[in-house]
Amino acid sequence: MKCVTDSEIDDWLRQRSIHKDPYHGESSPAFYLQFYAPTNHRRVDAFTRHYYERIIPDSDSLIHMTDWGLYQQSEMIAIAGIRSSRQEDRMLIDAPGHILTSAQNEIGISLFSLSASFAWSSYLYSAQGHSILFNWEGEVFDFWTDNEQVMSEMELILKQFDLTETNKGE
Repeated sequence: MKCVTDSEIDDWLRQRSIHKDPYHGESSPAFYLQFYAPTNHRRVDAFTRHYYERIIPDSDSLIHMTDWGLYQQSEMIAIAGIRSSRQEDRMLIDAPGHILTSAQNEIGISLFSLSASFAWSSYLYSAQGHSILFNWEGEVFDFWTDNEQVMSEMELILKQFDLTETNKGE
């Protein structure tokens, strides 16, 4: 895992032609769905594991923590512990991105599922299908991809976890 700054996040995304903010960019991936997030940490962790295994297998990823405004010290200790285990001593605000190789998926599963469980906001980006999973404070997830087959697989995961789509924009 390599922790990166906002400008390094922009560079990583640009090199892979991934939209940083699909809500507000000039364009976004072709397929989109919004759904209610799993309701507890164990289910979020299992969902995130399936995401890594079925949506972005064998792909590098970038997790960008974007909002942790009401964090508890215990939450920051958990994230800082993961980061320091990889010799990262900068504060999350100074390096909010986490670049992971496909061999580091377990770290990605942990970071993303913790951010959802803590009601933080975070993006999980992958060049595979230009896939983007956005965690909106652990309540709603948004998913974008350019690959129709990947979208179908995501819909199967939603059924498997009994997750329902929102009325977009709720």
